[in-house]
Amino acid sequence: MAATRRALGALLAGGGLLAGWGLFEAQWLERRELRVPVAGLPPELEGLSILHLSDFHAGTPSLNLRTMQAAVAYGVSQQPDMVVVTGDIIAHPRGQQPVFDQLARLDPPLGMYVSLGNHDTGSTRDPFSRGVVPDSWGDAPVQLLRDRSVMVERGGVPIEVAGLEPDPWIQGRSRPERLFTGPGGLRILLAHFPDVVDDLAPGTCSLVLAGHLHGGQICLPRPGGRLRLSHTRWRYLDGIHRVGDTTLVVSRGTGTTLVPFRLLARPEASLLRLTAG
Repeated sequence: MAATRRALGALLAGGGLLAGWGLFEAQWLERRELRVPVAGLPPELEGLSILHLSDFHAGTPSLNLRTMQAAVAYGVSQQPDMVVVTGDIIAHPRGQQPVFDQLARLDPPLGMYVSLGNHDTGSTRDPFSRGVVPDSWGDAPVQLLRDRSVMVERGGVPIEVAGLEPDPWIQGRSRPERLFTGPGGLRILLAHFPDVVDDLAPGTCSLVLAGHLHGGQICLPRPGGRLRLSHTRWRYLDGIHRVGDTTLVVSRGTGTTLVPFRLLARPEASLLRLTAG
C-alpha cells in the first residue's frame, strides 16, 4: 500500500512538473530572424523584411495574450517593411480589444495584412473557441484579405499580397491561383494551412506564409526528432520548405488551442528577410 502511495505521489509530482513546464514553454517566445530564399526575387526587393505572426488564439483560457504581446514587442523593435498574420487570430470576443491594441503598435511602411484561419470562421473542435471576424480593427492598420489580393510596391517593383479564405479550401473549392492579377514582381500568398502549397498551379506565387500547426504544440522527444501528438497527417510542420519554385514558411505561431500548454514546440515570432535563391 505504501509503495502504491509513493508511486501515485511520484506520478502526480511528475505530472505537475510537466504541466508547469508546458505553461512556461507556452510563453517562452522564440524571436528569430530567418533568411528566406525566393526564386526570381527582383534585386530591388533583396533584404525585404516581413514580420510573420500567426495563431494568436486570443481570448481563450491560456497565456496566449501575454505571448502575443511579446511577439508584437519584438516586431516593434525590428521595424519590418511589412507585417503579416496568418490566421486563428481572435478565438473569443474578449480577445478582440487586446488584439486591436497590440497590432496598433505596428505601422510598417508596406502595410499589415491578415488572412483568416479555421478558428476565426468557427471551424474547430475547441470547446473554448468562439471565433470572431471583426468589421473594424480599431486603430490597427490592418487589411483583411479574404480571397482577394492587394498591390503595393517597393523601388518601383510590384508586390502582390493575397489572402486565402479557409473554408473554401477545407471544402475543396479553393482556387488560389485566381487570387493574383498583377504581372511580375513578387507574389505572396497568406494561407493558414501550409499544405495549400501542394495545390498551387506552377507559377502561382513565389512565397507562401502559413501557420495552423503550432509546431505540433505537444511533442515528445524521440531519436531523430520530435513525435507530434496532433496534426500528424500534415506534411509541413514548421520552418522553411522549398516546393518547386515556391518557398513555404510555416510559423509555429504564438498561441495554444484546446490546452494552454506547449511541449518541444515553442511559440515564435519571425522576421523574414528575403533573398534571391
